[in-house]
Amino acid sequence: MTRNNTLLTAIAYSISSLLVAADQAPPKGFEKIDQEIKITTLRAQMKYDVHSFSVKPGSKVKLTFVNPDDLPHNLIICTPGKSKGKDKGKELVDAVLALGEKGVELNWEPKEHPRLLQSVGMAQPQETKVLYFTAPKSEGNYPYVCTFPGHFQLMNGMMVVSKLANPITNLTYEYYEGDWNKLPDFCPLEPKEKGFLPKGLFDISPRKRGDKFGFVFKGNIDCPEDGDYVFDLGSDDGSRLLVDGKVIIDHDNIHAHSNKSGKAKLTEGKHDIEVLYFEQGGQESLYVGWSGPGFKNQPLSLGSPGSSNNSSKTGIPLVPPAGEASIYRNFIADAGPRAIGVGYSEGVNFAFDANNMRVAMVWQGDFMDGARHWQGRGQGYQPPSGEDVAKFPDGIAFTVLETPESPWPQAEYRTSELKFKGYKLDKKQHPTFLYERGDLKFEDTAKPYTGKLERTIHIKAPGNGPDNLYFRAASGALPKNGESYSLSEYVTLQVNGAEPSKVPNELRFPVTFKNGEASLHITYQWVQ
Repeated sequence: MTRNNTLLTAIAYSISSLLVAADQAPPKGFEKIDQEIKITTLRAQMKYDVHSFSVKPGSKVKLTFVNPDDLPHNLIICTPGKSKGKDKGKELVDAVLALGEKGVELNWEPKEHPRLLQSVGMAQPQETKVLYFTAPKSEGNYPYVCTFPGHFQLMNGMMVVSKLANPITNLTYEYYEGDWNKLPDFCPLEPKEKGFLPKGLFDISPRKRGDKFGFVFKGNIDCPEDGDYVFDLGSDDGSRLLVDGKVIIDHDNIHAHSNKSGKAKLTEGKHDIEVLYFEQGGQESLYVGWSGPGFKNQPLSLGSPGSSNNSSKTGIPLVPPAGEASIYRNFIADAGPRAIGVGYSEGVNFAFDANNMRVAMVWQGDFMDGARHWQGRGQGYQPPSGEDVAKFPDGIAFTVLETPESPWPQAEYRTSELKFKGYKLDKKQHPTFLYERGDLKFEDTAKPYTGKLERTIHIKAPGNGPDNLYFRAASGALPKNGESYSLSEYVTLQVNGAEPSKVPNELRFPVTFKNGEASLHITYQWVQ
């Protein structure tokens, strides 16, 4: 991506903002705000007290930055960038270091950097600054950092823009493994893993296995006003919810998914919230929600309430087990009614169209959300949950042509030219798709890597095999860079084992047989 394109992308977020003094009235247009965030530096620790918070797309936000420390600090919000926020904003910090002596003059702020989204400026010791801004319209992870030299490693956090934005900040998890029939005392146990949940949603997807595990979640929940709040807790198996150290709901022991509620009288402001959870065996689920003065039934988790009378679909993320693949057979958008989604723990995914024997799309990141099809009647098509999706043309991927330039057959709802014969799984649950075209037998296998998917199609034929079989890998005007073709700004494609035919706006390859066998090797690579 060029600097100009990156700058245009940043501008496209369409963010308005105003920085005002702490005692100044809200600027025009911000008399009513949707969310207020207060972030304070911790004295002599070089840390923010808020590590993560979430806002809804396009919402109006008031951010108060308080610096009681003896050192100056700033807070700059970055766009996600190519790393989708995984660099925690380090690209901006590197740009500050590159300023050299000019850094002091510019208060360590690279004002022209395309990833700089919002800034409160440099807050001197004991100074408070207030920033009003409109949140981006694009969902994603937006890091925030202190760019004062040497502060970045400790002073960083994440603003998540999400339609499921909620009032929980600083949500952490500790993941445990053990064989329990009720909630254990987690305190003396050593967690297998710790981490942050920047979206602020209770989520058991970081688990490493399907049974015999537990979680301890801790965070802060912001109550908008004094009053009575009702919390909902649903789980399979046991769970417990505490606010300010007091048990509000105890839903312990082994049981199928069911829900309990509890009430708490809370004052305006932040309160500690903690959820304990364990899974013994069978199905696993966790749902947390709340209601209070002026609002009803707001989910605080990625799970579902689990009630057939509740139409809310807050998400059932399908997460492949470590080192394995997950299969999702259902109606997938742009892949058809006989789609088979395959998600790998390496974070790459694809959808196979069993009506036309083609890979319909590839993407990286999150796999699928099962809520639509696993709750109620489950009608409609579900899109992928991840990002950087590359889609491929409708219709069959293999056909016999009279000449290399012959028109490709028109797409059908379900082809009669090829027949789907199912798939077989290896020890890692990785599928090999099996299909036929007359006497030709196809074995279609993908191998996952981080940021890359390698696909091998092996074809067996009686005798020497046909000399006019073609494979269509993609369509459209595809820029070429070396041996790779750009499917999009983020995904490239490379085919080994054949030379492409010279057909405008279509990437098709002749299949060459030797002793009745042929192989094609296709690599889908995500640009980092």
